[in-house]
Amino acid sequence: MNMYPKISAVALALAGIITLPASAADRVNLDVPSILSTNVAQTIISTNSYVEGASFTAANGNEIVRVQQTYQGIPVYGESFVATKDTLGVMSDFSGVAISGIESDVISVVPTLTEETAVSTLSTQWQHDLHQLANVKRKLVIWLDSDDTAHLAWQVSYVVYSSEPSRPMGFIDAYTGKLLDSWDAINFAEATGPGGNRKTGRYEFGPGKKYDAFEVRQSGSRCTLDSSNVETLDMNHRTSGGSVHGFTCPENTEREVNGAYSALNDAHAFGLITFDMYKEWYNIRPITQKLRLRVHYDKDYENAFWDGRQMTFGDGKNTFYPLVSLDVVAHEVSHGVTSQNSNLAYRNQSGGMNESFSDVSAAAALYYLEGSFNWKIGDRIKKGSGAMRYMDNPPLDGKSIGHADDYSNGMNVHYSSGVFNKAFYLLSNKPNWNIRKAFDTYIKANQVYWTANSTFDQGGSGVYKAAQALGYCVNDVVDAFAAVGVQTGAKSGTNCSPGDVVKANFTYTTTGLTATFTNTSENADTYSWELGDGNTARSKNVTHTYGADGTYSVKLTAIGNESNDSKTLQVTVSSDDKCVQSVESQTYPTWSASTSYKLGDKVSYNGNNYEATWWSTGARPDIYSNVWKKLTGNPPPPPPKCGPVANFTHSVSGLTVSVTDTSTNAVNRVWDFAGQATSTQKVASHTFSSAGTYNVGLTVTDEKGVSSKKSVAIKVGDDKPCDGEAWSASKIYLTGNVVSHNGGRYQAQWWTQGDEPGTTGRWGVWKELGGCAQ
Repeated sequence: MNMYPKISAVALALAGIITLPASAADRVNLDVPSILSTNVAQTIISTNSYVEGASFTAANGNEIVRVQQTYQGIPVYGESFVATKDTLGVMSDFSGVAISGIESDVISVVPTLTEETAVSTLSTQWQHDLHQLANVKRKLVIWLDSDDTAHLAWQVSYVVYSSEPSRPMGFIDAYTGKLLDSWDAINFAEATGPGGNRKTGRYEFGPGKKYDAFEVRQSGSRCTLDSSNVETLDMNHRTSGGSVHGFTCPENTEREVNGAYSALNDAHAFGLITFDMYKEWYNIRPITQKLRLRVHYDKDYENAFWDGRQMTFGDGKNTFYPLVSLDVVAHEVSHGVTSQNSNLAYRNQSGGMNESFSDVSAAAALYYLEGSFNWKIGDRIKKGSGAMRYMDNPPLDGKSIGHADDYSNGMNVHYSSGVFNKAFYLLSNKPNWNIRKAFDTYIKANQVYWTANSTFDQGGSGVYKAAQALGYCVNDVVDAFAAVGVQTGAKSGTNCSPGDVVKANFTYTTTGLTATFTNTSENADTYSWELGDGNTARSKNVTHTYGADGTYSVKLTAIGNESNDSKTLQVTVSSDDKCVQSVESQTYPTWSASTSYKLGDKVSYNGNNYEATWWSTGARPDIYSNVWKKLTGNPPPPPPKCGPVANFTHSVSGLTVSVTDTSTNAVNRVWDFAGQATSTQKVASHTFSSAGTYNVGLTVTDEKGVSSKKSVAIKVGDDKPCDGEAWSASKIYLTGNVVSHNGGRYQAQWWTQGDEPGTTGRWGVWKELGGCAQ
């Protein structure tokens, strides 16, 4: 039972008046020009119901600015849109989503709940004692819930430092004291001296060394790891306290820990390099305050985190060396960039984007310092081989995803970051692009276009708009994000170099029910296959086993820099193709004097073939012509013998997958449930421990040992009921509304009425969210 602090009777009475049920606020899509959208945006501007956020100068000289909405001076959490401001300061060309109708939900902005009570409510929910709380922050905001009903709320956060640090973030109704929402917002993951670890090797900071000397503060012969922009504290294996590290100038040699030669030097120097990158490339500070880096946190702590104020790094133990490589330092610092710009919520798809931006920043920092990047995150501090994440191939770590179709609600944000990581890799490697240019679009999107609860598609749209404003080729952005299943915008060809014409083509061979498709397309970067039985693929070449004989329409779409092309072929597969002639001799049995033969039996004797015309025993065929008839020609071949064809059906209930073997010509079988379990039963089932997509395989063999295999990727733990209201042709739907229709779930991308879900196409008003249970 949740216990909330007592509220006075007067406050409750007032709350009852102020929070009468009302229609929710409206989300107005400014990307679709209309009188309504223009009026809403202009009203917000003319009534000064906003504050200007970050901005940048577009290629045409205009200023692109984030417009953070307010209501009676109170910020509307996570809600902003973008405007173009000309040299006279006039705003126009609005894009994004604006909120209207807040006044119908929030009558007064005077809270009846104290901020102290709000802090107590959050700490009670997270079972933290008040004396544990550090860096407590609270402010009044307008909070929109999942139904877009606006609430006056206290936004509260604090940090608890321990062996498992946390940073609860919560919103408490400022009238009723109800906890509206909460989540853990902690983001994990000139002097001289040594640096590095046993994996990277020892290197030196200083003149003529691998890296330049780093800035420190000097007083006489005493130096400290402090500068105008960065200070580095030695936590000395504690979780609180710590002090700026001091040493005798000019060389800091302290101290070797867990295979690293001076984690303090690495952290301080790489913090300065990260700060310099943002300053030199974009003339911004990564965070408004001085960077504070805390090193040697706790004992054997194998992580690093940003807590909303400072970065903290553990010394590692068995898995990691001290977590102070440049990519890890830049990653944590860049969580500060996100928190002070888009403030992407550290959960859902926005959380994956939050993590991805920090990975992208790590790539940019290494590119800034060294001029190259190997697309691996954390490989320099991971003991043994491998890396923490692989931006060019996210699933290589065994947990991350590289396509939006593989995302599921509640997925760890480190794993969902793979979608935007892979898009960044693809964009950086486009002709006329590099890591710096691709990072331009991500940082501008973070500064201006992304909002706290952005989805993958909204995030991709932000990168698209940033590229457009910067005068970059948006076609490349569209292609890079399309390859990971994210919608961005329409191709325009503006500022794009002429590309070679894409020509889609493929050949195929079949063996039984299995078809192998060989891609022979020209000038394409990515590919999309529709295999005719409902299955799709994204690899260049594909091998696919169909479930039944038939002719299937197979379509390949080849996607290039400037154009797309597709080709469709009709492919016929048949299980009879696996039938082979028996290896047995094509002769009749040899006659035997001891065998009794009946009418119609056939035998061979002395090179000739005979058919019995009567019953006999011991009657030699070449003598007793009244019993045997001599045959001419060779005997017909035996009927063809078909090899096994693996096939099965499956069903899913929660985390349990049930399978039924429907193979033909098989005598033995083995099920493989993603390496977690096996079975030899015709009907089998397995319950996985967590939601995800798993490969379930079946191998069958016949009596001669010939085998056949089939594997299917099955998603479990992702049942979605048709929770949206049934679509109605007469009803008006706004951006974000979810409906169910014909066994599918759909989300409105902008205002619509009368457009039937499932008929508007990929770029239409309705985005398909997948099937659902009626």
